[in-house]
Amino acid sequence: MTLRARTPLPAVRPAPRVSVVVCADESTPFDGLTAALDSVLRDGDVHDVLVVVDRAPRLRDHLRHRYDDLVVVDNTRTPGLAGSRDTGIESARGDVVAFLAADSLAHAGWARALAAPFDQVDVIAVVGRTEPTWPGAAASALPDDLLWAVDCTPRSRPDGLVGLDDVAGATVAFRRWDLLQVGGLASGVDARDAVPRGAEFVELCLRLAADEPEARIVSTSSARVSRTVVAHETRRQSVAASAFDRGVAHTALRRSFGRDVDTETTRGVTPGRTAAAALRLLGARRRGASMLAVASIALVAGRLVGRLRGARIGVPLEDLEPLRSATVRH
Repeated sequence: MTLRARTPLPAVRPAPRVSVVVCADESTPFDGLTAALDSVLRDGDVHDVLVVVDRAPRLRDHLRHRYDDLVVVDNTRTPGLAGSRDTGIESARGDVVAFLAADSLAHAGWARALAAPFDQVDVIAVVGRTEPTWPGAAASALPDDLLWAVDCTPRSRPDGLVGLDDVAGATVAFRRWDLLQVGGLASGVDARDAVPRGAEFVELCLRLAADEPEARIVSTSSARVSRTVVAHETRRQSVAASAFDRGVAHTALRRSFGRDVDTETTRGVTPGRTAAAALRLLGARRRGASMLAVASIALVAGRLVGRLRGARIGVPLEDLEPLRSATVRH
């Protein structure tokens, strides 16, 4: 992707309407889900709020009984998060679809801030800032350089242009028309060999950028959410698993699109940089060095395994079908 700014569209364009999609299943903590929904409804800057429920009819009925100001629909596509997200895309009515994780709380102005950068035609995705809410004493377990392992935003990440590694599901938005045209999260095809685990939004952005050589992904700290981190996510095994998956995705990018794409889009999380961060903390006698070392080793292991598996990323175009437009009644 060419990293070059373009002139914004005329200011007379009306503000885009934002549809918020939250996905849930029977494992989703109910109190956390309702807190997330309430935070969006309080914000008020949204056109519609959709909850997509995956194979959990009791949860669906409970939500419909509790809320009369949002839309609750069943996942009508393949089971899982990708199918739920695609159902949300199909059911939305706004110009922009903003995804919010069910364990995250939107801060005031979140939706409006996510939508604002889309006045520039070359922006294909906007990511917000995800701040961790730690369980108990776990706040000291993960340094800033490892916040990506719990789907949160490092404090060092600036606003503006970012790479594919920064596109996370806790807070991210796309133009709905674009999503409909490229087939969304490709839930209608068998993507196991085409989308490494955890890289669903990366693969989507690659498809969105295919016909837009100047495509950009931008970050805005004005679109803030707080994500509840559960205790087990801060343990070595969980951090290593997250780093391993990211390492596989790095290799898949390099094999599919070449070294330049890999270097440009994974610049923030590499084994070398993670190891360097570990050495800095070790030299300063600060906690977190051992966890960074574990992540660095797991990143290398993921890259090696990805190479052995012949990992690639990219759903074949012939397998994709455009999503349907909204069919639910709002």
